[in-house]
Amino acid sequence: MYKGLFSFENLLFSFEAKAQNDLEAESLKEEAELERNFTAPPSLTSAFKDKDEDQEEWFWPWIRTVRRGRKEQVQGGRIACASSIFLRFVMHRSPASGTSKLKHFDLYGKVHDDYRIKTQSGGIISLVSMLIMALLFLSELQSYLRAEILDHIVVDTTLNQKLPIGLNITFPHIRCDEVSVDTVDSKGENQVDIAGTLTKVNLDLAGAPSKGDPVAKPGECFSCLEAQDLAQKGEKLCCNTCQDLKETYQDFGLPYFHILDSAMQCRNSVGCRVHGDVSVSKVGGNVHVALGKSTVRDGKHVHEFNLKDVSDGFNTSHIIHRLEFGERVPGVESPLEGTAKIVLKGAYMFHYYIKLVPTLFERDDGKSQYTHQYSVTGQEKDVLVRQGELAGLPGVFLVYEFTPFMVQKSVKEVPFSHFLISVCAIIGGVFTVAGLLDALLYRTTKRWKGKAHI
Repeated sequence: MYKGLFSFENLLFSFEAKAQNDLEAESLKEEAELERNFTAPPSLTSAFKDKDEDQEEWFWPWIRTVRRGRKEQVQGGRIACASSIFLRFVMHRSPASGTSKLKHFDLYGKVHDDYRIKTQSGGIISLVSMLIMALLFLSELQSYLRAEILDHIVVDTTLNQKLPIGLNITFPHIRCDEVSVDTVDSKGENQVDIAGTLTKVNLDLAGAPSKGDPVAKPGECFSCLEAQDLAQKGEKLCCNTCQDLKETYQDFGLPYFHILDSAMQCRNSVGCRVHGDVSVSKVGGNVHVALGKSTVRDGKHVHEFNLKDVSDGFNTSHIIHRLEFGERVPGVESPLEGTAKIVLKGAYMFHYYIKLVPTLFERDDGKSQYTHQYSVTGQEKDVLVRQGELAGLPGVFLVYEFTPFMVQKSVKEVPFSHFLISVCAIIGGVFTVAGLLDALLYRTTKRWKGKAHI
């Protein structure tokens, strides 16, 4: 039985080989006949005139095309007409063959949609990748639009200039006539009770500008409060203004600061706001708001006040709204702005030690802005040692000192090409990593499913 099968299989192979040999012989015969009787079509004759020497170069590809068409005719059982053979020859010799060579340089091979496999995990990874690309793109765009500031340190040569200092400080529990605003520097220059560019405004209990103290009507008598108790029997004291009340207390040796917030004569003006600008030399010094009336005696800066007036305390609570050394420049912070200090009792002396760094900003339009950055350390102390004795001057002192170096800041423009490179790196990097992750996840899932079927 097995012998019969083997002989039958050999017989089939012999028939197949004979048919193949007959086909090749017939093809060779037709090719030789075409070569003898070949006449080029008129269109080809005009296209290749004056190129008889090159006839062999285009003739044999055409012959091979005819032969290939004949083989297809026999094998497929279809009749290939002469027009299809001629069309294939023309396409072979057409100038478009030059552009088709560009396909060899295509690095991005195409896969037909029918052969693509899409998975749910791939969809999730794609959505997450697009979200990450969008976030990174927005971040890079924001970084590109934000100006980059470069710093250079040079020696400051502007020491002969004046420096404007901008102030806005609120004292909720000190009347403006109780304090003085002064400047003192290491060169011995003093500015006493500065006016003009610096303004003092009385405030009411709500912190709004005061409309003035109450005024007694003709024949009306305001009480002198605690001083009335010390007056002689039958003596009627009238304190119709806040100043009358303070002088009466001074006459009887009584401290009066504790009654200024509640006395009818004074309660419309309980606080003070100091705001404006003051110019100083570029040497170490201080600007202070302190108790008493200031003056210069024998070349010394002194404050005059009655110790008995503050024997029960002097409330130097304050809020710093604005403090500038030079021009206001966007992006330069003032550490002391927003600082608030509250005093519940005693008489406090506040010191703010400020280190100034001259800074020059060079803008895109060619103009420059001169200002100062600074760092600060603070110190506070209750100088009311005991009743009627002070160990210092209650108030707020801004002590400043200059550094000999200047910081020059300039804006650096980032080229648009850098932005494009970053965007390409983001897209390419996320796309590549997502592709690797998707391939790994797909293969792992496929392997698990294969093991599960086994």
